[in-house]
Amino acid sequence: MHILITGAGEVGFLIASELHEDHDVTVIDKDPEACARLQDMDVKVLQGNSANARLLLEAEVKKADIVVAVTGNDEVNVITCVIASHLGVRQTIARVSNPEYIDQPVQDRKEIGISYMICPELSMAEEMARSLYFPSMLMNRDLANGLVELIEFKVTPGMNILGPVEKVSLPKNCNLIAINRAGEISIPKKDEQILLDDHLMLLCDSKALPGLRQMLHESQTSPKVMIVGGGMVGFYLANRLEVMKMDVKLIEQNAERCAEIADKLSGTMILNGDGSDLALLQEEGAGKMDVVFAVTGLDDKNLLCSLLVKQLGAKKIFSRVNRSVYIKLFEMVGVDRAVSPGQVTADAVLQRVIGGEEVITLSDERMELVDFIARPGARIIGKIVSKELPKDSLAGMVLRDSVPIVPGNDFKVAAGDRVFVMSMPDVVSKVKKLFIP
Repeated sequence: MHILITGAGEVGFLIASELHEDHDVTVIDKDPEACARLQDMDVKVLQGNSANARLLLEAEVKKADIVVAVTGNDEVNVITCVIASHLGVRQTIARVSNPEYIDQPVQDRKEIGISYMICPELSMAEEMARSLYFPSMLMNRDLANGLVELIEFKVTPGMNILGPVEKVSLPKNCNLIAINRAGEISIPKKDEQILLDDHLMLLCDSKALPGLRQMLHESQTSPKVMIVGGGMVGFYLANRLEVMKMDVKLIEQNAERCAEIADKLSGTMILNGDGSDLALLQEEGAGKMDVVFAVTGLDDKNLLCSLLVKQLGAKKIFSRVNRSVYIKLFEMVGVDRAVSPGQVTADAVLQRVIGGEEVITLSDERMELVDFIARPGARIIGKIVSKELPKDSLAGMVLRDSVPIVPGNDFKVAAGDRVFVMSMPDVVSKVKKLFIP
């Protein structure tokens, strides 16, 4: 495919790095340093303003199958997509943050020539909010329109899952697909030991979640939550948690912003102060919180806040990380889950580009979950999936006629199956070839 990406910042760079090996990629950015970052990739780079129709024509926009506009300027992204659509591009995707333009994580705007608008802040807030289904949960993502769930949770004392992987008894249609241990993620081996504080990733039939929660002996009490940072992410997150009837405190340093969000958040306690002030955190009971979200716009402040509340005794800590390369660092020093708005946005774009129905990048680009459809004529059809997949990949779940199935060692793929494959990034292209007709 011919793919035109406008914006070579965090999001554009991640998308280009994922797509350039299998597609014809062109990138436009007006920043010479951002353009220089792409020099090691097999991509065409043009410097300039992507909202300029002449530059888009120079980039051969008329040949593009998809235009992805992910600069840091909403208006430039919208204009770029509208021009591209007018010139005949069928699929356009715009990154948009202004709440006047978007009120959902992903919205269809085909009436103005934009296939999808994606909001990084809303997408990240929604992902964080969904992670509170039970106390030890760190991630909960809907896949296949809610039929399958990707779950990540932390192993805590009292859980009856310590010991060898092969002896773990999970509820029906739940499958362990990865272990994240101190920031190092891997596909589990049968003789591998599950240890305290490991982060386990599972693919589950959505109907199996209550059984999983019961197996883990998780309580159903509503958690006490503290949010540090009242920007777009903090506001969206607090609003979402209010709907979920949770007890929420929000700390924001800017007094005017506090007044602004207090008018809109009737069920949240708004506190004007510095979220990295130890005395304030102690006074407001940060150490007694079930969950603390550090979501200011500054990575260093989020890290400091996370370390302080961890020392005070907070049970679970989430942090915003503006640069995805810091995800591993944050999780190494004790943050339970670090989330990058750029990575969340890149994943949302890749879901609509890469060829599978879903694409999720896990743990700082070191593992990917891709949902492939076995179309008629694909090499994988009629074959035993466990024998055909390359090393460092695993079929975690199969949807057959909308029914989730955990594939056994002798499971054969049929036409129409949707196969969720966990793999290292360097073998994704090999897996994809198995599913191409």
